[in-house]
Formats: sequence, C-alpha cells, structure tokens
Amino acid sequence: MRTDVPWAHQEQDAQSQAAPSEGTPWAQGSGRPKDIPETAVVLNQRIIARESLDPSVPAALKLKKRIKRFALDNELDHLPSGDIVSVALDQWLTTRGF
Repeated sequence: MRTDVPWAHQEQDAQSQAAPSEGTPWAQGSGRPKDIPETAVVLNQRIIARESLDPSVPAALKLKKRIKRFALDNELDHLPSGDIVSVALDQWLTTRGF
C-alpha cells in the first residue's frame, strides 16, 4: 500500500461513517456498481489511466493553499490533488448509491 496517500488507510472507516446529508433532493442510486473497484485499490497501482475532471471551487475556501499546508505539515513531498478529489467524490457518490 502506498505510504504517500495518508487517507488510503482510513478510506474504509470514512465510508462507514459517512452518511448522505439529510434532506438532499437527489435520488438514491441502487448501489455502487460491481465493476467499480475500491478507490484505494486503484490509487495504489503503479500505473493509473487518468481522465480530466475540471471543477471550479470557491476561492474563499483556499483549498490549494490548505492542501499545500497539509503536505508541508505532514512532511509529504507530493500530495496529488487528483487523488484527493478521487477519494472525496468516490465516497460522496458511494454513500448515495452510485
């Protein structure tokens, strides 16, 4: 398992604790598709085929600065934001059954 991905160990715990927001207007899916591997399994592969996802985030949240600070405080040489987004979106979709 990669040691430069600090959330990989906690992904399963986070999924069991994460719950959809109450009152969300979205439909609940039928469940995580069987052909979708767990995020940690994919991120721990040596070579990963990637696709572009270009979200705009609120500047007021200062996400780039906070990610850099986290990496520095945890003595990480590199913290790939794409991996962080992958974990967050996968957990969000999975808790909603997609």
